[in-house]
Parts: sequence; structure tokens; C-alpha cells
Amino acid sequence: MRRMNKRITAVILICLLGAFSLPFRMLDASSLNMSLDDVLAIERAQQQQEDINKRIEELVKEQAAITSQQKSVLGDMKSISNQIAALEKEIAELDAQIQEKEEDILDKEDNILILTDDIGFKTGEVNEREEYLGQRLNRIYRDGDLSIFDVLLMSTSLSDFLTRYDLMERVAVNDAGLLTDLRRAKAVLEAQKALLEAQKAELEEAKAGLEEEKGVRQEKRGELNKQWSNLNAKSQVLKADLALTEEAEDELEALNKHLEKFIADTQAKYQKAYMGSGTLAWPVPGWTKISSNYGYRIHPIYKTNRFHSGIDIPASAGTPVIAADTGNVIMATTYGGYGKTVILDHGGGVATQYSHLSSINVSVGDEVVKGAKVGGVGTTGLSTGNHLHFQIMIDGSAVNPLTNGKYNVNPK
Repeated sequence: MRRMNKRITAVILICLLGAFSLPFRMLDASSLNMSLDDVLAIERAQQQQEDINKRIEELVKEQAAITSQQKSVLGDMKSISNQIAALEKEIAELDAQIQEKEEDILDKEDNILILTDDIGFKTGEVNEREEYLGQRLNRIYRDGDLSIFDVLLMSTSLSDFLTRYDLMERVAVNDAGLLTDLRRAKAVLEAQKALLEAQKAELEEAKAGLEEEKGVRQEKRGELNKQWSNLNAKSQVLKADLALTEEAEDELEALNKHLEKFIADTQAKYQKAYMGSGTLAWPVPGWTKISSNYGYRIHPIYKTNRFHSGIDIPASAGTPVIAADTGNVIMATTYGGYGKTVILDHGGGVATQYSHLSSINVSVGDEVVKGAKVGGVGTTGLSTGNHLHFQIMIDGSAVNPLTNGKYNVNPK
């Protein structure tokens, strides 16, 4: 950025130093019978202008490189943003799955608690029944046949004795069956609890796997966010550098104003009658498309709203560019962002400009007739493709080449 600042400053300083002699740039002094002082002033102006052109050409190349880098950086940022968005979606989906697993785990835990309570209750019943039967068995073991004797003593008759004895055996059998049922029920509950605990363990393992996947994606998202931030910082630097190159374009516009003044002053000082036929020819025969009109537009490189002082006519490289009308060549050189440029003075305050040429076929001081080749279509200077920048100036000011009221060109 410092290097670019120095270059822009150098361009501005040279412009200021050469401003006094700029209007005479590229005039053929001998053909105009100028004084020695005027000739020397022209030579100084030409040298200073060449220095300006060289520096502007360097800035144009740097600006094109910056634009390319910015495009690449913005493309990478968009790609990373898309990746981050995809990861965000995956993380959200994993969060939903994790939440679902957590809910299932809580549900299993609730069921396990219920079963644990049921098992505890059944265990109590089993223990109670086992204790009761144990006491009964202990009593039978301790008292032996006396228990039967006790039953006999309590009986009122033989029939009553037999009934009581049978009832006693049934109670014992029933107690044993009840104990077996309780134990079986307890075993079923314990099996259900074990199954739930196994399912819970599987859910926790699945949850852990999902959280691990989420962690991997979060880590990747963090890395991408860092990359995006770094690219954004680089983009801001490039944006600042691009702003500096816009200063270079402003310098071009300032030079263009000097050029317009130069044409007006020259035409006023060496005023000649209009040399042309009165009808201007289309400068690129056979190529009638206009890719950019006169007036404000979005600049094809800077992507900002800028005034366009002519029309752009796209054509194949090297396509002949002809003089729109008869005139004298007052510029035939590389001119900053305009690239290789030819300007014809048609007299009567009218001039035409042909820029971004691939080649120049005339020299300063030449008189060219309408339809004569002045150069070939190209993409020199600040350009995105092969085309001719054509503009018309009346009394030093650019006018719409298609509708200026008198000196118009028509593609048909």
C-alpha cells in the first residue's frame, strides 16, 4: 500500500509540475510555426507526460492484479460461508438428534426408577412371605407331630379334624405358590430393568457419538470462521488498495480535463474552419454494437458509478478503426488509462478521439481524410476486452457521439 501511495503521489506531483505546459502536448510545433520557447515547452511537456503515462500504466497493472485478487478472495469467502452454513445445518441436526436421545434417556431413567420402586416393593413382599413361611416351617420343625395333636385338640369331631388338617396343608401349598409367583414377578421386573438399563447405555453411547460428531463440526466451523476472518481482513486491505487506484483514475480524469482544455486552447489559438464533410462516419465499419453508452455507468473494473465520456464499440482485435471525418492528427501516443490513443482536430472546434487501440497508423501533424485507417481495435490501457472508446469533443467538452445535435455518428 505504501508503494502505491508513493506512486500516486508521484503522479500528482508530476501533474502539478507539468500543468503549465500540459496543453501543448503532442502538437507538431514545426507545422504550427511556433516560437523556440513554445517548442521547448512542448518538449518538456512531452517528457513529463511520458513519465505520467508510465506511472499510470504501472498503477493500471497493479489495479488489475488487485481486482483479480479481490475476486479470488471474495470467491473463497463465499465458498467458506457456504461451508459454514452447511456445518451450521449439520450441527443443528445433530443438536436435534442429541436432544431426542436425551429425552429418550430421561424416559428410560423414569421407567427404570418406576421399575426399581416396583422391584423394591416385590422384594419386600418376597422377604415378608419368606419370613412368614420360615417361621411356619420352623414351628413345624420344632413342634413336629404336636402340631397335628394341637389340631386334634382344637377339633370337635373327626370330620372337623380332617377338614382342619386338609386346610392346613392347602394353606402351606398356597403360601409356597404365592412365594414362587412373587419371586417370578420380581425376576420379570429385574429383567425389564436390565433391558432398560441396556437400552439407556446404548442411548448414552449414541449420544456420546453424536456429541463427538458435533464437536468435530464445531471445531471445523471455528477453523472456517478464522479463515473467513483472515480473508475478510485481506479483502479490506485490497479494498483500501483499490481505493488508491481510484485516485489514479481520478488522475486520469484530471488529465482528460487538461486534454480537453488543450484541444480547446489549441483550436482557439490556431482556429481553422471545419475541414470535414459535415457527416461523421461510423469509426468501426461492420461492427455496430455498443457495449457502453455515453453518460454515467457502473465502471467495468472499479464497479462504481462513473461518467463515461464516449461510447464503447466492441470488435475483434486488430479490426480497422477509421477517421470519422477529415482532420489533422494532434495526438498519436499512449495516454494513461486510455491506452494507445489518436485524436483528430477537424477544425471549427470539433475533435474526435479513438482509444484502447492495438496499433496506431498515423503520426502527429498528419492530415487524414474521412475513412482513412488511424489504427486497430485493441484493449490497451484500462480495458477489460477488445473495443474502441470513441468520443467527440466540441470546443473542448465531450458530447454524446450519438445525439449532440450536429456532429453525430450512426451505426446504421
